Amino acid sequence: NIMKQNFLNNKIIFPLIMLMYFTGCTTKVAMRTWVPPQNTGQNIAAKADYLIIVNSHKGELLYDIMEDALRERFTELPFLTVEGSFSPVELSGQLKDFNLRPRIEMQGRVAFLRYEVKENSEVLRSQSVRLVTLRRCNYLLEKNQCAVIGTATLREGLQKVNYVQSVSLSLKDADGNQIVPDQSFERGYSKSMKMVPDEIVLRKKVSNLIAREYTKQILPYRESFDIVLLDGDSIALEMIEKGAYSLAFKRLEKLITRDAGTEKTAENLYLQGVSLEFQSDLTGASSFYNEALLLDPGNETILEAVNRIKKAALVSKKSV
Repeated sequence: NIMKQNFLNNKIIFPLIMLMYFTGCTTKVAMRTWVPPQNTGQNIAAKADYLIIVNSHKGELLYDIMEDALRERFTELPFLTVEGSFSPVELSGQLKDFNLRPRIEMQGRVAFLRYEVKENSEVLRSQSVRLVTLRRCNYLLEKNQCAVIGTATLREGLQKVNYVQSVSLSLKDADGNQIVPDQSFERGYSKSMKMVPDEIVLRKKVSNLIAREYTKQILPYRESFDIVLLDGDSIALEMIEKGAYSLAFKRLEKLITRDAGTEKTAENLYLQGVSLEFQSDLTGASSFYNEALLLDPGNETILEAVNRIKKAALVSKKSV
């Protein structure tokens, strides 16, 4: 019976040890890479070089906040040069004087982004009543530090804030032709709290959300996901996990050079590619990933990295 029990225990423990061993070798880190727009075929990076935001209600706080949100979001992306915004009257003068290219010194394709904004907000107030016990305490006493002295009615107020913003956006070229179909967004913010937030804060929060969602529809954007780190040099691996990508690459480079190529393994080449991809060097990363794949053609992790770089390079119009 004892031998049978030991056999059963070993039968259970051994797979668990092997499972722990294999899972322990898999380290994942978060990475951001370029992906195509959510609307297939709507990539305006191939259709325009300059973007002019047309504010039809210049000076109105709601419209100016949305303009700032759009400008900030488009400026973050490397695909378009964002020029100054204009009211329709200013724009017509600029178009006339500058031959459809206001304030643009270089030749290029111009896109005009127009938008309309509506908002609705409400504050629902509620009150709760509860009975509380009042105590008087003296913590210098060793015993019976607190004594009940009575009760009281406590009234509490709570505000539920509902804020909704509706925005329609139109993107056209200098001749008035539609570049992509018009889009409309309705996004809101709802939360119960003791204090009502400032109106400007609410407007900025929702405007930034809409601007972010709109650019994802029509331009490539960075998406976060987890990638697997192969079990190469342990120190370089730790450097990458902690964000020291440049140091990790230099260490791997020195190892391979110093040890006459003995450290030139598929895992270390892959880690070099990862360190470059984190630094947005897509060309360099692709070179190391392909070299690693030659040493280990059946490695799915390396193959996934090669394909990831190809897709990222296709949607990246400029070097970032």
